[in-house]
Amino acid sequence: MEEVRIASVPFVNAQPLTWGFLRGPYRGIFRVRQVPPCRIPDLLRSGEADIGLIPSIEYLGLPGVEFLPQLCIASKRRVRSVILVSLVPVETIRSVALDANSRTSSALLKTILWHKGVRDARYAEQPPSLREMLRDHDAALLIGDAALTADTTGLFVLDLAAEWFALTGLPFVFAMWAVRGGVSVPDGVRPFLESRRIGMANVPAIAVQASVGLKLPPESIESYLKTNIHYYLGSEERRGLELFFRQVQQLGLAPGRRPVRFRDPLEWERVPAPSMPVRRAVE
Repeated sequence: MEEVRIASVPFVNAQPLTWGFLRGPYRGIFRVRQVPPCRIPDLLRSGEADIGLIPSIEYLGLPGVEFLPQLCIASKRRVRSVILVSLVPVETIRSVALDANSRTSSALLKTILWHKGVRDARYAEQPPSLREMLRDHDAALLIGDAALTADTTGLFVLDLAAEWFALTGLPFVFAMWAVRGGVSVPDGVRPFLESRRIGMANVPAIAVQASVGLKLPPESIESYLKTNIHYYLGSEERRGLELFFRQVQQLGLAPGRRPVRFRDPLEWERVPAPSMPVRRAVE
């Protein structure tokens, strides 16, 4: 059987999804390539990857791809790894340096700032070095491991998932598995669900391993993977995703417009997502 080529990201928050492919029973069937999230859409377009963990907004600009059901990287409250760090109060921000690795986080930031009345800020993409980003800008957007390890002492910090929840009462979906049209996935979504199950069972080991490179206590990383983010796409996550798509389209931030489609969701076993209190969403 030919290997299925998977494109994922090098951040610690993806490891519970990819553990079964990297270290579990699916090695040799699925080949994982780790690249910055902004590169994954191009790998899908060029056919160099069959399935990719894409920043959610990229779906709108990828005709023909479909999401795998029941799986995502999302946050119901505070995420810790997608933050705006500012030298000045948020309402007075006039320039922002963006970590170019994820267009979803950039669009989410611009949406949140728009709701806060910040509508004329300038944006520029830079490598994710907080000191360099703040040298010529009022604020900086950091994502992933760079956000987790940033020293924000004395600075204003805005957690974007917490801000989204305060605005909408819904979780925010940062990333999802997307499969190219015409790609056959062995045994459907089951290997991805099983890889997630194996990964969640190994979160303590993931945290210990990641603590060396991130220079954070394993307990902090384990709490992040179990509390700040989650990997289950349920009805609330879908509502949050669809509301985000509508808002970025209204603000002219979306790379395209298309309905949300999942790869044969009715043919595969359903895995229930944890429930959460429902609040009224803001359109």
